Formats: sequence, C-alpha cells, structure tokens
Amino acid sequence: METSLFDAAVKGFLNILQLKVFFAMMIGVSIGTFTAVAPQGLGMPLVYAILLPIVIKWEPLTGIAILIGASAVSAICAAYLPILFGIPGGSGSQATVLDGYPMGKRGEGRRALGASFMAGGMGSLIGTFTLILAIPVTRPLIYLMGSPELFVVMLWGLSMVAVLAGRQPIKGLIATSLGLLIATIGQQAQSGVMRYVFDQPYLLDGMSISIMALALFGIPSALDLALTKLGVEQQPVPLKGSLFDGVKDCLREWWLVVRCSFVGVWVGIVPGLGSQVVDWLAYGHAAQSCKGGRENFGKGDVRGVIAPESANDAKDGGDLITTLLMGFPQGVTTALFIVALLAWGFVPGPEMLKKNADLIFSIVWIQGIAGIAGTLVGFVLAAQLAKLAEVRYTFMVPIMFIFILLGAFSVNRDPLDLVVVVGFGILGYFMRRSGYPRPAMILGLVLGDLMEKYLYRSVASYGFIWLARPAVIVILVLAALSLFFTLRGQMRARKEAPPASFSGAMARAEDES
Repeated sequence: METSLFDAAVKGFLNILQLKVFFAMMIGVSIGTFTAVAPQGLGMPLVYAILLPIVIKWEPLTGIAILIGASAVSAICAAYLPILFGIPGGSGSQATVLDGYPMGKRGEGRRALGASFMAGGMGSLIGTFTLILAIPVTRPLIYLMGSPELFVVMLWGLSMVAVLAGRQPIKGLIATSLGLLIATIGQQAQSGVMRYVFDQPYLLDGMSISIMALALFGIPSALDLALTKLGVEQQPVPLKGSLFDGVKDCLREWWLVVRCSFVGVWVGIVPGLGSQVVDWLAYGHAAQSCKGGRENFGKGDVRGVIAPESANDAKDGGDLITTLLMGFPQGVTTALFIVALLAWGFVPGPEMLKKNADLIFSIVWIQGIAGIAGTLVGFVLAAQLAKLAEVRYTFMVPIMFIFILLGAFSVNRDPLDLVVVVGFGILGYFMRRSGYPRPAMILGLVLGDLMEKYLYRSVASYGFIWLARPAVIVILVLAALSLFFTLRGQMRARKEAPPASFSGAMARAEDES
C-alpha cells in the first residue's frame, strides 16, 4: 500500500534526524565549501567521482547526505574567486566576476560576498520549494507513464549530447556512442546473453560506472593540475566592508532574487541547458530589466552579483526535479548521482516516486538544510575561507592521486580495477585535450542500461505498436522542439557571448560544466 505524500514527507524528515545522516551532510557541506573556494577548478564532477566508490558501500541515506550536502553548498560559496581574484571559477559563477571583482577592487569585497551568500541561500530555498511543489503535480502524470514513455524520456535526455559537445556535435555523438557501447559489456539482464566478455571473468558484470567516472574525471583533473601547475598567481583584493551591507542589498532586491531564481529552476528543468548558461541568462535578464542596468552593470553593481548567484543555486532544485522525478540526468553531476542511486537499488524516475517517495523527500530536506548550512558557513567563516583560495597545486595533486587510487581499489578490492582506472584515465585526459566531451560519455554509460531495459519491456509488451502511443508521440515532439530551440539559443549565445578572458581569469575545461 502506497503512503500519502504528507506521510512520505514526515517520514523523510524523520530519516534525516539520525545523527550519522546529519554528520554526513555536514561533511558534505565542508567538502562542497572547499571545492567551491579552492582555485584549482576541482568541480563537483571530480568530487562525486572520488566519493562514489566510497559511499556506495554505506547505507543509502548516509551516502546521499554527503553527496547532496556537497553539491548543494558548492554554488553558494563559489563567489570567492570571482570577487577576490577576478577568476570566473566554476560554471554557474562566471558572470559574477563582471561586477563582483570591480566591487572587490574598490573595497566592497565583503559587501559583494554578503550579497552572494544571501542570494545563494534564498535561491537554494526557492529551488527546494519548487521541487517540493513539483512532486504532487508530477505524481499523477507519472502513473500514466509506461516503459515506452520512459524510453522516449531517456532518449530525450540523451539527445542533448549535441549541446554538451559545444561547437563540435560530432565529437559528442562519438563520445556518447562509446559510452553506450561500454554499457553493453557483460551479461544482458533480460536475455542472459554474454556480450563483449572475451572469456574474461572481470567483464561478466560489466564495467563499474563508479570506476569509469573516477577514471574519466579524476585522473585527467590530477594530470592537468600537475602539468599546468595551475594556481592563483596574483594577490587577492583586500577583504573590506561589511557582509551585512550585502544582506541588506539582497533583501532590498528580493524581487530580482525571486525572478532570477525561477530562471535557474527553469534552466535546471529544461534538458541540455545546464550550469554553463544559467548565470549568463540571469545576468542578461537583470541587466535588461533592472533600472539603470545597461549603464551600471559591469562596473561594480551589486545587482550583477545577486542575479547570477541566486539563479545558480536555484538551478539545483530544477536539476533534481528532472533527475528524481523523470529519471534522466541534467549533467555529469546528476548522472553520477543516478549511478549512486542505482548502486543502492533505487531506480530514479516514476518507479522511485511510487516506491520510495520518503527517500525523495529526505533528499529534498537535505538539499534545503544543506543550503541553509552553507549560507551560515559563508557568513561565519568568510575571512578564513578566503585563505583556502591560495592552496597550491603541489599540495593538491598527491592527495588527489591517493584518493583516486584508493577509491578505485575500494569498489571490489580487485587489482584489475586499478588498471582500468589508469587506462580509462589516460583516455579521459586525451578526450579532454581533444575536445571529446566526457560528460556525454558518462551520460551514455548511465542511460544505456536504463534505455535498454525500457526498450526491451516496450517491445515485449506492445511490439512496435508502442511507437504510435499518443504520449510517446507528444514526448518525441517535445524532445525535438527542445533540441531545436536549445541549439538555436546556443548559436545565438556564441554570437553575443562576452570575451572569454577576464583579468586574472582561469578558465575551466569546457566539458567540466
């Protein structure tokens, strides 16, 4: 018997009251804070890749707490680099540098940080509440979806590979095809047929996606950091002013926060847009809609900090709407989160909403509480966190390699896993250097097995008549329109994009978005 949504929400909240779950969430908040402030461009994909082999051995709720805790707070504390160093930092906070750094140079660094923290916290809560409201709205629709509709939804998510590939969609198709091909290795679940095993016992269960993610994102990041010796070479601007001046600015511009937060939620829900455009969309909206925006933005206007930061944090709520309720990821971070859920035996999407609604609400509660905790950490430890931005690569590289190798070995305690992580790590490094998007490959790996399962069920139940189902046709049309307008918007954005280089800027690899 299925529980009501209210009962599921109450049970979900009671689940996170366990001390170990709360402690794991705070560890995640600490990891996310360090990731956001450290100048090496670590990024959530790398953090998730390192954590996955470890947390999938834990109880599900504890592992979820550390993962969601890290990702929920990483965007809130991402303003240090743009404001203090003029470094765009991670995707989603690149537009902040346009007004944050000028504010820092004229002695308003604390004000800019205060506005960033407050806008980020408010945006995170708006995104979380939107996710809560989406659950009862989506639930009746999900009961109307069968395997054919779910397969087409997965296909919709996979069709966004052209967007992930940037200027070279053919490379995105190649990377995705490679991911789908690797996903077929091992015993086919429905028929029992062995595929691409080559009489090797190691390949019977297929390739571990957690190890693949660790290889594709861990090894290349560590190698790139070691070879480029990336770090902050300039002195930060003085951290002057008051944090609460920024809070007052944010409360005064509350309507701007609300508008840009819903821009972030929309970007999170729409397949294929992702974090690489959310801040620019919000910044452009603010520049056009705010009084005097066209004249003052780019010169140290606090509204130019509030807009992108609120949208960037609200986007996480939109991401989770698509990931948890529909079952396909919006980017590499949510793809790796799906990997973790599958490892624990949960299938994101309609099946999870029907059978594990309380777990979804636990994720919602963790998302909201972690956002509040991250905001408080930013206010209390502003000066101390600023010093983390000066951590040197010579300290980071050895630690990264140690965690990568230990994480790979901990999955199955099989020495061959170390060979796989190094081999595919080298492949990932050359993919990064050659412009082949690794997120596209990860999406192929994650969605490949799920798509095959739903396609097998569709054909077995309906034959090929399932293609004529009304819901299937509607979703296919929506997918085609979404892909068309997203690609058209991306082409326009390239023509109107601001210069990629900023004062003291350090760019992250394009496929890390």
